[in-house]
Amino acid sequence: MVKEIKQSGSSLIDLLRNSWFLIVFVGTAIYWAARHDSSLDNVKKIDARTTALESRVSTMESGITQLQFKIDGIKEDLALIKSAVIK
Repeated sequence: MVKEIKQSGSSLIDLLRNSWFLIVFVGTAIYWAARHDSSLDNVKKIDARTTALESRVSTMESGITQLQFKIDGIKEDLALIKSAVIK
């Protein structure tokens, strides 16, 4: 029985020796995931900035639309004045 325990212990060590590249790969993958987890904060910041910019653009578009209506009104007024002067 002691022989079996020694053999299983040495087979575990042999297994670790033979699969060191797998251990390194798993460790590297865990390190990479932990390192890039902070990028989620950057994504959230960019999303918040995008939302703020979208609301500003919407406000500007409505302002431009109002200006366009005013310009159209002025054009109509000028056309009326022009036609009255010509008569």
